[in-house]
Amino acid sequence: MSTTSLPRTTSALALAVGLLALTACTASEPAPAPSRTPPVFENEEQALAAVTETYQEFLDISNTILVEGGVDVDRINAIVGGQLVDAEHENLTELSTQGLSLTGAPTLVSMQLQEWYPQPDAAGVIALARACMDLTAVQVLDGDGNSVVETDRPSTRTWSIAIGPGNEGQQRFVLTSRDFLSEGSSCEN
Repeated sequence: MSTTSLPRTTSALALAVGLLALTACTASEPAPAPSRTPPVFENEEQALAAVTETYQEFLDISNTILVEGGVDVDRINAIVGGQLVDAEHENLTELSTQGLSLTGAPTLVSMQLQEWYPQPDAAGVIALARACMDLTAVQVLDGDGNSVVETDRPSTRTWSIAIGPGNEGQQRFVLTSRDFLSEGSSCEN
């Protein structure tokens, strides 16, 4: 009995076609759906709460550093971001380098949300607000314990502030800018 065998190249070709047919029948996995980052804030109330909490935390940490004589200023890094870090380090060490100390604490009187965004803008800002602080309880003392605060010092100061998302090792939100707006006997509207 004689058997006819296919040439070796023909059998290799048949095998390749068979494998190709098998792979063509298997469906490729679908591409994942584009991911959407959930909004940072769902509404104005969440944005206002975040700005208020962030600024209050900033006030608490900075006041603690000032009352303790301007030591360990790096503690402010947990709640301050961007270029504001260097400015705050300078502010927090200024009193002690002048031989002055601080007593009392400012009180956050009001917070007015100006703008908020569901995602950070190009500068990393997610909310802008005006913060009014009452400084009545704050005293700056010289080395002899005498107040150096002028008797006609306005009792309130209003600041324009911005917050953005914090980085690793920071709070969820951080203060990214703080600019003086006004001072007076009451908070501006």
